[in-house]
Amino acid sequence: MLVRVCEPGKPAFQLRSGELGISVFDLTAVEPPLTEQEILAHFRPNSRAIQRSPGDVAVAGLQIVPILGGESLPDRLRMAHAEVRPRSGMTPTQFKQALKGLE
Repeated sequence: MLVRVCEPGKPAFQLRSGELGISVFDLTAVEPPLTEQEILAHFRPNSRAIQRSPGDVAVAGLQIVPILGGESLPDRLRMAHAEVRPRSGMTPTQFKQALKGLE
């Protein structure tokens, strides 16, 4: 499963200016597997975690690209970080629509 951390009351799968993809964490990318609580402990209080399967991402026509997380994160989270990105040939409008489908 993939976990997206977001702020309450805001869309979970919305690109910010300058972003190429949506940051997620793959729970099974490290051993022992990550938990939502472990991930949320490193984000702002009241952040929430949304889970989606890799299959949900694929059905939306998107891809998961493993990318080392930011240096401010602990090693386990850095290693489990990935981005949901558009497939080759997808327009920015199509990408945004596909992300809305993950909400």
